[in-house]
Amino acid sequence: MSLIKLSLLVLLTLLVSGCGYIYGEDGLIKSRKYDYITAKQSKPLEIPPPLSHKDKADFTHLPNIGEQGKKGLYGKQLGQAAPIQLLAVMENTRVDKTSVAPAVLIIDRLEFIWQTATKFLEEHNVATSILDKEKRVIISRWLAIEDGGVWLGLDGSEEPDLIRAKYKISIVQGEMKGEHKLTVERIASQVRLDDDESWSDKLVTWQESADMMNLLLSYYDTRIRHQEARHQQQIMAGFKVELGQDADGNAALLTSAKETLVWEKIPKVMKELGFTIIDRDTRQKTYFMEYHAPEQGFFASLFEGGTAQLPLEDGAFQMTVGENGDQRSITFKDAQGVGIEADILVKLYPDLSRLFGDRR
Repeated sequence: MSLIKLSLLVLLTLLVSGCGYIYGEDGLIKSRKYDYITAKQSKPLEIPPPLSHKDKADFTHLPNIGEQGKKGLYGKQLGQAAPIQLLAVMENTRVDKTSVAPAVLIIDRLEFIWQTATKFLEEHNVATSILDKEKRVIISRWLAIEDGGVWLGLDGSEEPDLIRAKYKISIVQGEMKGEHKLTVERIASQVRLDDDESWSDKLVTWQESADMMNLLLSYYDTRIRHQEARHQQQIMAGFKVELGQDADGNAALLTSAKETLVWEKIPKVMKELGFTIIDRDTRQKTYFMEYHAPEQGFFASLFEGGTAQLPLEDGAFQMTVGENGDQRSITFKDAQGVGIEADILVKLYPDLSRLFGDRR
């Protein structure tokens, strides 16, 4: 009985571990997964007598493979990974679909994009062979690459083992004003089977370049978010405004704060004063607003409190941000775009000064 159990156990072990001997490329039942590599055109179709066919064109004839197709991967070299998309999902980015290498068009300051690329490499200890700030070109030294195409050595500790690659990052003028084209390309790739063997060149795919581009875009997105967070803190902190004149001689508020801070602070301030923002013109740096004095309730009229009314009539108004020397001007205007009287701005100044300087 023990012998029978032992025999069954051995047989079961052979069945479980012997699947490789039954199926596969070296098994009894051959795998036909890559048969298409050696496929050949069969002999022409023969029509048996007495049947005939007037048109003897061979509709199954296959055209020759083009030069581009000959360079493509096939068989075991063909990757089965999911297609890669560039992570150009921010409002100021879009993919350049006409570029051969992965490229993204970014509306941002050239210096900020260049700093992002260089800081990205610095933080990950990536050595470079070329760092040309004038031409905005960076070429890395050899980097370690994982078999799946993911870049290793983000902390600079990984040494090239079996796969290594070089990358080129370039920034040029884009198609529109203020737009720049960021391109990332794996310009060289080498492999070896063992540490003792010599390196051999490997074909570079678009996906391998896109891997690095997505890492850089992710870093760019992080920098944008940090920059926006700092910007919002500055807006919350407020800034000082003084009475003065704009470049056209209108009564206005003057400040040394940056234009972007002033522009984004205005809606918060005017909302507190009871204004409703109707529209905005970013080119003319003008907000279009409406004002309706708050209605006083019955009980509010019995006390000295109540909601304070501004020295303005109900209607439409404008507020424009401009430049006056090295300062920014904030000009309060009526519906026709005419600056309000200086005495009215003086009456509004205490509330405007307090709100522009508040943390809100």
